[in-house]
Amino acid sequence: MDLATRLSRLSPLLILALLLLPALCLAQQNLFNVPSADITEAGQFFFQQQFNIISANSGTSNTTLDYGLGRQLEIGLNLFNLDMQTTNGSYQNPHILLNFQKGHTFNQHYKIGFGSQSGLTPALHGHTTELPSFNYINNAVDLQEHGKYFLGGYFANQAYAGKNQFGFMAGAEYPLIHHKIHLMADFISGDNDLSVAVIGAAFHLSRHWQISLGAQLPAPTSHNDYGLVLEITKL
Repeated sequence: MDLATRLSRLSPLLILALLLLPALCLAQQNLFNVPSADITEAGQFFFQQQFNIISANSGTSNTTLDYGLGRQLEIGLNLFNLDMQTTNGSYQNPHILLNFQKGHTFNQHYKIGFGSQSGLTPALHGHTTELPSFNYINNAVDLQEHGKYFLGGYFANQAYAGKNQFGFMAGAEYPLIHHKIHLMADFISGDNDLSVAVIGAAFHLSRHWQISLGAQLPAPTSHNDYGLVLEITKL
């Protein structure tokens, strides 16, 4: 099955998000893989489309659509690990997840967020149906023109990460040219399927559009692949 055919069969979630995209007003920015402690504002949507490219013939899609409920609470849907193309013709089962995040702001420089991405991995390609779960807490320090910095912890089960594992996660965003080019990096520790670092930058193309591009590096104790990460975000 070629890439065009795979893209034509993307989930209803992604199709719905793309149809809604021109009307969305977004209030949140994520790092590459580490959830930020920013919460989507009440009545607003957050949309992000990520592509992970391992080689010319291998890549996956991750889609997030969230809605702000107010009181620093958001809920949403994820479609993760959707194979667009593989080198051996064997496709993995995607994760269909519900997510929530609750935040608490202490002052203009410090806040925390905690949440979960949990749901179902249906047996679309002949494997057992699973119940993936990723749970986290994250601290965010905003030093304004000196950047934003994140440090937190997570627990992911085997269905989500390839093995049950606790670990830490960290990230940073630095405004190289304010509202134009922001350097970004994040890291998830461990030796599971999530354990990578991504180093790159976010480019603000206009008031409402941002593209982020990064290099994926495996964590020292993992056997993950090198690759590229491309994100498209509507601000």
